Amino acid sequence: MSRKSCRLGGTGIGGRSQRERTGVGNVSGLEIGRIFSGNSLVFSSLEFLFRFLPASLLFFYVTPVKYRKVTLFFESLFLYACCEPLYVSLLLALTLLNYLTGRRTAGTASGTEGEKAGKKGWLILSVGVNLGVLVFFKAGNLLNDNLLLPLGISFYTFKLISWQADCYRGKADVSASFWQMGAYICMFPQVASGPIMRYEDAREALSGKRVRPEDVEEGLRLLILGLLSKVLLADRLGILWADLQTIGFESISTPLAWLGAFTYSLQLYFDFEGYSLMAVGIGRMMGLPYLDNFRQPYMAVSVSDFWRRWHITLGSWFRDYVYIPLGGNRKGRLRQAGNLAVVWILTGLWHGNGPNFLLWGMVLGSLIIAEKLFYGGWMEKRRILCHVYVWLLLPLTWMIFAIPDLNELGIYFARLFPFFGVGETLNAHDIGKYLSMYWQVLAGGIVCCVPGVCTLYEKWKRKWFVTLALALLFWAAVFRLSNAANNPFLYFRF
Repeated sequence: MSRKSCRLGGTGIGGRSQRERTGVGNVSGLEIGRIFSGNSLVFSSLEFLFRFLPASLLFFYVTPVKYRKVTLFFESLFLYACCEPLYVSLLLALTLLNYLTGRRTAGTASGTEGEKAGKKGWLILSVGVNLGVLVFFKAGNLLNDNLLLPLGISFYTFKLISWQADCYRGKADVSASFWQMGAYICMFPQVASGPIMRYEDAREALSGKRVRPEDVEEGLRLLILGLLSKVLLADRLGILWADLQTIGFESISTPLAWLGAFTYSLQLYFDFEGYSLMAVGIGRMMGLPYLDNFRQPYMAVSVSDFWRRWHITLGSWFRDYVYIPLGGNRKGRLRQAGNLAVVWILTGLWHGNGPNFLLWGMVLGSLIIAEKLFYGGWMEKRRILCHVYVWLLLPLTWMIFAIPDLNELGIYFARLFPFFGVGETLNAHDIGKYLSMYWQVLAGGIVCCVPGVCTLYEKWKRKWFVTLALALLFWAAVFRLSNAANNPFLYFRF
């Protein structure tokens, strides 16, 4: 059966391999194993872990503290160019443009009305350019699958917009040097897939703060935890989802369809949380503050609560730069519902340009609006019921996210709810086979979602036996990486 690959799963966007998408061996003209590599920003690759990261940290540490922002800026551009030689000039040009326009938009608290209007005009112009570039590539990729999305454009565009808005509001330090602002936008731990750090959070570290040994130690622990989440959990869970795509959704039973939905939900969580932990860990080793991007989302009591815990930096960005400026909840319940609808339509479009992403955003927006206006308060008082509600509903929304072909999506939902009828199941007992193959990794994933596990880790993380366990698991993950094809993060090319 012919099937398009999942837009954020499998081999990646459009079904192209990682080697094809990064241009390794084509654009750079150099193969993996030489100095340039398309894996320079793939944190879960051996090239990054044992070549690019140690070299980057070494150059950073030997640089005098005063000039480390310059080193971070240039080594970030270098790593981006190794991975994305075609669009490094775009990243550099947008950074320079926004630095210059940010200085023109700052300081609206003082000045004449004409000066304030001029600053607002510069703000509108710069934000319009940033969004225009993002929309150009998103729409172009929809019309022509050969137009490659620049690596990290969805993430660094939002950082550029927040920089402009914060300059206009007086929250960003416009007296900062270009090197400081450039290091903030281009910093390699975050440029590919976030988290979306605000300039005010990075300012102290980029202005010459010394890195403490305990920051390096904690960063290394976070890096290892993220790698374990990616390699030992997400990648293993991803094999089951890939198997279902290979079999064909028409051929799976209802129990296996539900298992697939739950498995993909866990895979996406551990994949993106793993990336976030690695990114934050590398940042900590360079003196950057800790960013909480996930807060045990599957322990949420509602869909609204889930999205306060999932991809926190993105949610807070939409809250501060879209929802609140539109009026938030200050202008009545009807206006609040409209503002939430706008936010979630934009959230869906930000994640992808296929119709399934728009549908996904609309469904989530509708659920959150319904919770805000109708049954949310009633649900939160019934603790067991609200958890079951989240565990059953969220996997269904992730299926909309995961399956780009709406016809295939309809088939999958018909398998989930067989009263729709899609023909006879070829193997009604297939659930037993896959449970016997994947029960260990599924159990491990479920255990890692339990709040008590995180509590125990925080309590014991400096104990010798935890350090030993992390070391052994790290080398187990490295061994698995050395025996497997490169499998980039699901959010790698957004």
